[in-house]
Amino acid sequence: MRSIRIALALSLVAVLMPAAIVAAPAAAQEAGPPERREVDELKAEVRALRDQVSALQRQLDALMKGEAAAAPAVPPAVATTPLAAPPAAPMPAAAPTPPPATGPARAPSLMNPAISAVFQLIGNTAIGGREDADGFDLSEAEIAFESTVDPYAKMNLYLSFPADESPEIEEGYATTFALPASLQLKGGRFKSAFGKWNGLHTHAFPTIERPDALVNFFGEESLANDGLSLSWLIPNPAGVYVDSTTEVGTAREGTSFNSAARALTWTEHLAFFFNAGDNDTVEMGATAAGGQTGPTETLLADLDANGLTGTLVPDERLRSAVYGVDVTWKWKPLQQNTYRSFLWQTEALLSRRRAQTLDPALFLDETTIASAGGYSYLEGQWTRRWKLGLRYDLSGFPDSATDREWGAAYVVKFVPSEFQELRFQVKYTRFNESAAQRFGVDEDDTRLLLEWIPVIGAHGAHEY
Repeated sequence: MRSIRIALALSLVAVLMPAAIVAAPAAAQEAGPPERREVDELKAEVRALRDQVSALQRQLDALMKGEAAAAPAVPPAVATTPLAAPPAAPMPAAAPTPPPATGPARAPSLMNPAISAVFQLIGNTAIGGREDADGFDLSEAEIAFESTVDPYAKMNLYLSFPADESPEIEEGYATTFALPASLQLKGGRFKSAFGKWNGLHTHAFPTIERPDALVNFFGEESLANDGLSLSWLIPNPAGVYVDSTTEVGTAREGTSFNSAARALTWTEHLAFFFNAGDNDTVEMGATAAGGQTGPTETLLADLDANGLTGTLVPDERLRSAVYGVDVTWKWKPLQQNTYRSFLWQTEALLSRRRAQTLDPALFLDETTIASAGGYSYLEGQWTRRWKLGLRYDLSGFPDSATDREWGAAYVVKFVPSEFQELRFQVKYTRFNESAAQRFGVDEDDTRLLLEWIPVIGAHGAHEY
């Protein structure tokens, strides 16, 4: 296109310039004294033609320099008699050069989801004695699939392969994109938005194992639901990130919500997120979860010991609720964010549940059990590949008002790259007398743990 425009401009210059040069002498030779006025008009027309030629020359220079601006306006011709020729029309604006032709847009992820795999090799041993749990285990392997369904939704699927257990769907859910008013709906099986740690997969834990309070309140696995989750980014005049997540579904079997009646469980989580400075952020959250639960392990053991199993039928619809608060502070300098960082995260939980006990007269008696627990975790990074963490645990048990345990974990992390991580951890746990008798363990336990986590494929980022 540019070469065509240049050729047209050169042609106009070639035509107009000779005409302008020839017209003046020819008119001068034919003009006599009576025709002096016509000679003057021809001279004026020549001057106008010269001006137009100059304007065309400027347009040609601009085109050769690659400018796409419209050509400057051509000076109007001097008013003439009807014998004068009309002024030449201005050149049209230069059209943009079209991009090179390409094939149709392709979206390979629509047909080929992002696939990744990760596993955890864990070795542990007790200090001061040999136990059956000592040794190495491929603790868990996970395969993840993630892809958009269409412009309105995406899907995530996580298949888990626990050691010595059957494979299962750890999570599988679809998330919408198209709801109005900053709403987002998620449906399927998902980890509940209770606090900060509960939603993490095991390979993403800051330490090798989960805090004692989460194990005691929700079981060896996270609190998870088969149901729906609706999140809403709440607008507010302060400009603070405020997110509300409301969930309803059937909780998977756990300590606090383990009813065989498959009653619905609800969860409400509020998160507040803001920048405390140029290098640090603060997040605060509050969570409440409620539902129904069944008999405690203690009651089932008492019924079996007295031969009453099947005779006395415990209630499967006892009210249960767990409340929690969490605070997370992260510091990561803008200039050295891959070499320096600091994290402090704390959660506190409170459980209130109805429970049945077997009284001395061998009748079922109903009571309320309240228990609390929590953890606090600190993590510092001082080089690109090394991190050091410390976690303190304090926890009761939701089905006992007397059992307690304390713990501390020290972890050193070596991160050769974003695709693998090595961890070395020392975990100390202390039970009170009633808890040690209940679980048949020593009151003090110290363990050494080693973990190796490699990952391949396009593994999605975890929540900040």
